[in-house]
Amino acid sequence: MCYVIITSVSLVWFLCTLIADMLVAVALVTPKWLIAPPTAAATPLERAPSVGIYTRCKHMLERGYHCGRFDLDGFATEGSVYPAEWKAAMFFMSLGLMLLSITVGATLLSCCRQALWGKSLHNLTACAQVLAGISVMLALFLHPLGWRATRVQRLCGVEAEPFYPADCSIGISFYCGLAGLLLTFAAAGISLKAESSNMRTRVRRLVEGGSKLVCIP
Repeated sequence: MCYVIITSVSLVWFLCTLIADMLVAVALVTPKWLIAPPTAAATPLERAPSVGIYTRCKHMLERGYHCGRFDLDGFATEGSVYPAEWKAAMFFMSLGLMLLSITVGATLLSCCRQALWGKSLHNLTACAQVLAGISVMLALFLHPLGWRATRVQRLCGVEAEPFYPADCSIGISFYCGLAGLLLTFAAAGISLKAESSNMRTRVRRLVEGGSKLVCIP
């Protein structure tokens, strides 16, 4: 029989996973990990240059303020332009985002299916979310290791070194990644509670009674 079970815990689990996925995506694609200090010549409305894991914003003579990918392509980029630590951070952040995106679908699937390949779907999803959280955590750790790069020292000052951004400030993109990390681990914990809520006696009674849609707070 095809049935759908929706409980308050499973709904919280889905929303937590979805928001974590969106936050990690924002952290990956936006360039606000490190923001350059305001200069004496800058106007209050002038936006400061910034860098992210794979994108940057800077002032260009022919284009003005321009945001985009780094000048060269991906993992072939020289370390002075795109530090090796940032390449690794991008890999782990992308891996975490991919796993989180898969678990968003899994949380929806869990409403009508409790097992997959003979294993609890909730447990499988929780494991994937833990792996996603570890990947994002590694990315958040690796990015500051690249702050000794020439690009960062030009932006933040020659004193910049791992975990010390000198004159730069940490931008919203980093905090989005951190919030996504916390929500990812929270979602992995909520999944266990969601499984038990779906197996309550009241839910089983309604399913055995022929109800195809079960909504219980």
